[in-house]
Amino acid sequence: MGVSGFWKAAVTLCGVALSSACATGGSATYVEGALRPRHFVFHEVVKQRGKKPGGWMAACLHVGIARDTGELLYCKFGVEMPIVNGAQGAISMEQAQSLSASCANQAARTTFSGATPATPIGIACEEFKTFYDLTLKAAIDGARVTKVCAMGIKPVVVTPSGPTTSGGM
Repeated sequence: MGVSGFWKAAVTLCGVALSSACATGGSATYVEGALRPRHFVFHEVVKQRGKKPGGWMAACLHVGIARDTGELLYCKFGVEMPIVNGAQGAISMEQAQSLSASCANQAARTTFSGATPATPIGIACEEFKTFYDLTLKAAIDGARVTKVCAMGIKPVVVTPSGPTTSGGM
């Protein structure tokens, strides 16, 4: 499979469709809109040298998860990946952002679709990060989701504003 074919398959694997993340039973959980590629602001943390695998980039996000009861928690995580790896070769900024967003939205759909009013938001956040890590690793060899952000990387804060009809994270 060529490089172009690989990226198409990776985006398909991660999925871009997103349904509402509302929990059933009288209380709902929201994360405002789907995460977009622009939310993943990657910074080079290890310079790429030569054509061999290497280099490292990282992004940091604080994504608000709110319930219609007024409960709000910021799910904080980092996304890190190689600039060049052995499996896919060079990973452009656009590819890193697109796949990071697609995989995050797939992980969110899977995680939050099973949330109930009794599910603590903090536990849902941790489950999301675990599933997101697995999903991203399947798409990009060497990528990972971290519980804390790389030092010096300013977080992108995504704050929910309430219920949406276009879906949630």
